Amino acid sequence: MLLEELLRCQIQEWYPAFRRHTVPTAIIPLPAAFLRYLAGRTAYPDPDEGDQGPLPFVLPTLTSGRAPFPPLQGHFPDPVSLLDRDNTDPLFGDSDSDDEGEGLLRPAFPELEAAVDAAIADLGGAALPKLNWSAPKDAVFMAADGTVRCTCFAEVAMLLRASDCVAHDLVSARPSCQDFVRANRVRRNAAEGSLSDPGENCSEVGARGGGSDAPEEDAEQESSDDDETWVDDGFQYYLALRKWYPGLRPESEFRCFVRGRKLVGVSQRDPSAYYPSLPGWSAEVQPKIEDFFEEFIEPQFASENYTFDVYVRADGRVKLIDFNPWGGYTLPLLFTWEELEEEQRAEDELEFRVVMQQGAVRPGLMTAIPYDMLDWGDGSGWDVFLKKAGNELDRQMASLGVDS
Repeated sequence: MLLEELLRCQIQEWYPAFRRHTVPTAIIPLPAAFLRYLAGRTAYPDPDEGDQGPLPFVLPTLTSGRAPFPPLQGHFPDPVSLLDRDNTDPLFGDSDSDDEGEGLLRPAFPELEAAVDAAIADLGGAALPKLNWSAPKDAVFMAADGTVRCTCFAEVAMLLRASDCVAHDLVSARPSCQDFVRANRVRRNAAEGSLSDPGENCSEVGARGGGSDAPEEDAEQESSDDDETWVDDGFQYYLALRKWYPGLRPESEFRCFVRGRKLVGVSQRDPSAYYPSLPGWSAEVQPKIEDFFEEFIEPQFASENYTFDVYVRADGRVKLIDFNPWGGYTLPLLFTWEELEEEQRAEDELEFRVVMQQGAVRPGLMTAIPYDMLDWGDGSGWDVFLKKAGNELDRQMASLGVDS
């Protein structure tokens, strides 16, 4: 995978050309401080103290006062009546701690928060968030409804911060390209960046940060830090907020594979489920996807090899969902990359694959819940967490009894 192929698949790159054929989307440039927060680093590091990361998972300070994913009332005890509010909350931080450097400092992004909340309101009150390439679909375990639907900045920040898919966008997407060259000496504007500051590209930052008059030990330190301070290389990341449609059917989404500018394969997007209507419907869907590709995608998208996802509406109209690079971290779903790269496939007719019967599903990736939450045995992380939570609740209940 080449870097230029990856960059073409960024949503802010392709959305303007395909606006009429895709989901309404608001695109907001992200300041470097927020990227550092997503990486678990100090959003606004003190120049004298440097980076204090990695930091625990805390939400930013919210100026709107809107908490993420309010709990379902009636199913759980009121936490205000049970918990000692002076204790440190590992998620929301402890703003009252007086210990030197022990409190969890919650960064604030008021300008970004206002822009996100306004964009979500313009999109109808709910949106699906994603960065340049990926959505936080692996973090839905954090959401009350088990989806990536967000109604405010707090929910967006929580899902992005908890997502390994988003971390991949930040850390691994560009370095995974075979022609990627990391710019030298790029530690810089962690405290800079705003919605009006789109940043600079890597080559400009590298040239400006160059020079050979620095002490050798500083150069070694910068080199060793570089892998962990990727956010400072000046590359601009964006938050895309996509209008949320609650009634979408997963069996109507398909991944299309283009090799040598020819559509060579189509797979149902969810290979882990059997949809009884899909085997018969696929014959009707295939020509609609082919026409959509030939009329809109192929003339306007410059890459030779890539994938794109589409949604076919009940009325037969096709909507573009996303672009992804060929190979790499893109899933081939019901194909394998070896099959898709066979030379004769370019000469064959388009192959359309769907799950044909109940027992033929292909296991999907476990991207909706942390692996350690699947292990409930004695001594597991989940077991330890429940025991600690039970002990803490008993302690606080006893304390409330004494105080009363």
